[in-house]
Amino acid sequence: MFIVLTFALAVTGCEDRTRARRIVEPFSLVPGTPSVDPATPEVLNDPTRATDDFSVNVPRQCDAYQQVSVRKVDILWVVDSSGSMAPKQARLAANFEGFINQLAMANPPIDFHIGVISTDTDDANTRGKLRPWSIGSAGEDYISCSPAGGGGLTCNTGPDSASVVNAFGQMSAVGINGSASERGLYAAYLALTNPLNNTTQAFDRFVRPDAALYVVAVSDEDDASCSPMTRQTTCTADPGCRCAPDNALSGAGNWGSTDYFVRFFETFKGYGNADSVAFAAIVATDADPVPSQFGDPTPHVGCCRALNGGVCPTEGTNDGGLEISYTGSRYAQVAAETGGVTVSICQQDFSGALASLGYAASGLRRDFRLSRGPDVRADGGIAAGLTAYVSPADAANCTVDGNCPATTPICRGGRCARQLSVATGSVGNGATYFKCDGQNLRNTVRFEGTSVPEPLSTVEVCYAVLPTFQNSCP
Repeated sequence: MFIVLTFALAVTGCEDRTRARRIVEPFSLVPGTPSVDPATPEVLNDPTRATDDFSVNVPRQCDAYQQVSVRKVDILWVVDSSGSMAPKQARLAANFEGFINQLAMANPPIDFHIGVISTDTDDANTRGKLRPWSIGSAGEDYISCSPAGGGGLTCNTGPDSASVVNAFGQMSAVGINGSASERGLYAAYLALTNPLNNTTQAFDRFVRPDAALYVVAVSDEDDASCSPMTRQTTCTADPGCRCAPDNALSGAGNWGSTDYFVRFFETFKGYGNADSVAFAAIVATDADPVPSQFGDPTPHVGCCRALNGGVCPTEGTNDGGLEISYTGSRYAQVAAETGGVTVSICQQDFSGALASLGYAASGLRRDFRLSRGPDVRADGGIAAGLTAYVSPADAANCTVDGNCPATTPICRGGRCARQLSVATGSVGNGATYFKCDGQNLRNTVRFEGTSVPEPLSTVEVCYAVLPTFQNSCP
């Protein structure tokens, strides 16, 4: 009894801190007659949110770029010295003034060097070696120009741009007795790794550590370079040597990938400075059937002009009455992968091409590569699926369009910008979308004429992504 009483007292002496209360919720009856839907159950998909069809959920992409210019640039020209190049060399020299004018008129002014080498790497006396010029008592193996006070240029060739054109004409006359195996990429490699062309003293030699580098190849035949790590076979027949161990002159044993040279150019100024180096090409961009030069049975493509004004044949052998250029796909590939440009050697007037290259060499970009494939939606010459915006460096800040002036009336990302429609064909002034350049994939928006973005401006291209976009050209 004592034990039971003690236990009872112990239990009643503890404070119970847990409280529970029953909640009674009001309820009501829903009027009406109960029923069951006898239809077969089905699942409804919302196609705007839950679908595996990418073409329905098309994303919109906006690519942003910074338009930059350079203060110093070293420009290396690699000119084909094979037997078919005489008329092309003449046109290059005759129209070089357009290239120089773009550099001379650049804003801000540019300090530039210009050097020339040939594509011949067989001759130990010339391969990778800068060609000299001589005017009066002056002479050097490269052209050097720097901005003069109050405008203009101060050059080692003389007091005006005419002397620069004269000097370049001498340097670019590389002759037509060079190797028939045009190894322009390898020649550029040799020139840029030649200790005689480089030094730590920036003022002393051609290649300067604090300058951008722009390499331009001019050739009427594709590149035949092997990687410096690969043994070059010995042969003399057109279309040149291969990097094949069996010394084959045709067939699958070709020159291999251009990746080595792309990596070489991209890392030449050190890792992280790939934008300081670009490769450009003046080569055949056409892919029409053309005769071979020496009866090679392999089908050839490129461009052809009959010197007698007639029609070019599409096969056979060049009897000497044809001016033929073979497609420079390897050069164009390196240009595309290093951010350079490719222009056609097939035209009779090089002035436009050289002016375009001069603009590019100044560091200002006309072509902006898209990161994805766009849905162009062509409509009356306009690529309705693309829109471009350019915001100058001095653009006003904004929160709405109403904060912006008439010249840049659109507010984009807090900055006033001008909006441009994108055309599907080349225009004199404006923006144009180019998927292909001949057989080479470009996927770029090009600004032309007065629409080229100013230095330090911000460029934005917005477009709907095409899920079926093909990374190939006809």
